[in-house]
Amino acid sequence: MQTAQVKMQKLKEKGGKLKFGKIPLAATNLHLPHMRKKNKTKKKTHRVLPELQIQEQQTTTTKGNSTLQIARSSSGLTFDPDEIAAGVNGVKMRNIHKNEDGVMAVNQTFNFEVQDIKTATLSVYVYNKALWGMEESLGSCIGLNVANFLQENGAGREEGTKWYDLLSKDCKALSGKVLLHIGGGIADPEQKITTFVGTWNVGKTRPPMELSSWIPTNNAYQIVAIGAQECDYQPQKAFADCGKEWLQVLNTNLGFRYKLIHAISRGQMRLAIFVRDDVVRALSEIDSGSLATGVGHVMANKGGVAISFKLWDTSLCFINCHFAAHMGHCQTRNSNYREIAGQLRIGYPRMEILNQFHYVFWFGDLNYRLDLGGHGEKKRPWQRVVKAIEAGRYNEILQFDELRREREASRVLYGFKEGEINFPPTFKVEKGALSLYNKRRMPAWCDRILWRTLPGHSVKLTSYVSTPTMLTSDHKPVAATFTITVHALPSSFSSMDEEDKRWHIRFTSMRAKNLRASDINGFSDPYICFEGENILRETRSKVKVRTLNPVWNPKELRPLVLRTFPLQRLEKEYVFLRVLDYNYTSNGDTLGYAVIPLAQAVQAFNRGPNGVAHFKVGLLHHGLPAGTLEGGIQLTWEINILKRRPFDNNESMMRKSGFKNFGRILTKRNFLRHS
Repeated sequence: MQTAQVKMQKLKEKGGKLKFGKIPLAATNLHLPHMRKKNKTKKKTHRVLPELQIQEQQTTTTKGNSTLQIARSSSGLTFDPDEIAAGVNGVKMRNIHKNEDGVMAVNQTFNFEVQDIKTATLSVYVYNKALWGMEESLGSCIGLNVANFLQENGAGREEGTKWYDLLSKDCKALSGKVLLHIGGGIADPEQKITTFVGTWNVGKTRPPMELSSWIPTNNAYQIVAIGAQECDYQPQKAFADCGKEWLQVLNTNLGFRYKLIHAISRGQMRLAIFVRDDVVRALSEIDSGSLATGVGHVMANKGGVAISFKLWDTSLCFINCHFAAHMGHCQTRNSNYREIAGQLRIGYPRMEILNQFHYVFWFGDLNYRLDLGGHGEKKRPWQRVVKAIEAGRYNEILQFDELRREREASRVLYGFKEGEINFPPTFKVEKGALSLYNKRRMPAWCDRILWRTLPGHSVKLTSYVSTPTMLTSDHKPVAATFTITVHALPSSFSSMDEEDKRWHIRFTSMRAKNLRASDINGFSDPYICFEGENILRETRSKVKVRTLNPVWNPKELRPLVLRTFPLQRLEKEYVFLRVLDYNYTSNGDTLGYAVIPLAQAVQAFNRGPNGVAHFKVGLLHHGLPAGTLEGGIQLTWEINILKRRPFDNNESMMRKSGFKNFGRILTKRNFLRHS
């Protein structure tokens, strides 16, 4: 079994910045060597793949915002969608499914950085992937001039769908072709993006076809994220399942300007992300995942689904959840949150989801109730609550809201923010009624929308409302609208003339406080692991033995070598880190995750080359506080220490401490690299 592989690669260019997007790929008539026909009369033959077609209609099982169809031939030849664009500028695809005709659709957009618009070129390479991971080149399309994708005034334009010839290494024409649809454009450095987030427990009942009272129909928002729970009902005959009908209803209501970039379902939980056509080109690195927190962590009646992506160089993550129901199960709901925050991994898999994305939106039927405790049992509490609701005195009963209480105690959704609630409880309303609550259940604000950001970013909430006119469920839909800022950062290529010089991060001091105890003796043996896409090599600190408040001196903290060059880019970047407990028999238990913003280090460098900035960041573990980390950080421009001396005294200390794999280079990424 052999597969053909398409890789996107770029040549070296100089100066400037450009972003590309919307590049669906296809290929036909590829010459695949060393294949044998089933007919034994001929020893060798050239196999021809069926012609591949571009389709513009997105499906729920694909990613991105342009479509590549990959058809499988009767001889068993196929493109491997998991390997498409796995080169310098590639992203691994996931959750690819074949239709009844054996066609696999890959929905993906690639963004590229270039330095010199006039000289930059785009190359496409096609490979034959054989056994044992061996690759054989099938040809390449080279010399696609970037300037051809721009108008004279610098505005972007579409190249359109076009077949490009495949060439051999000596530039001879081969028998294959590759289909590309390329659009180019220069990105604004800073952009305001309007975002709509909606959540609704559908109540296992077919919703109305008209949803305009809840979701936007005026093209006002560039991103629309819609989560649903208990979205499982008998679909109409035209649809194979409920999920497809639900997406069709959403698409119809939003209108033709919105493109479904990805949708994910787990049990009765559904999440769909739509973007307006004017921002489709900015998308990249689309990823998704899910986690069941139901019975045995197998039943998907409760849990979470998530979708993440980048708009230019800013990352966003949307998490739709359904927590445990019923009064008295508050701790179970808290546990659901911890499981999802700690175990649902997308994006960079070695970091928890709350410590890697610039913006995280957490929403759904969180099922937190009103806990009146000893208040009013003898005074008919249901009537008291409903009377306050009818009078609009929401703050009078919000003081009994479990979610507010648990957040204030840092037991759930730590670091998240929520808008002021000026709408009546969304649960439990009689079906078919605007505001008639079931007398056997206490009303509650079960359906919520919250958000958090990395340091240096902020969200402007513009509305937070419910929709009482939706009558088919015992929950009312909730919607929130936001304005966020996204950045298209300067090129990550070096703008300095000095050879072999890079930006380094040196720590002048470091200490952690109140770490979690991981060992049976009530202590931990902590060390720090620095990593991330902007660091050349994973770096670890020295191990500190039997302590929850370790202190590292500068000699015990090896400098970090960065991939990033312009200071303007560094100002918006972060260093990812994990604090771990050292074990001789394993890689160690994670004590907490954190990100260190580099903005203050850049500001200190601008004040003087020896400037030192102080930082203090909180550690999170499973979404809850796990101590603090603080110290001094210094930015230096110097010869790359990884080339100057492979190992220094600090590395020798680390090796003596028992780290067998210290200094290994991280080669597998879930990121689309820009450098």
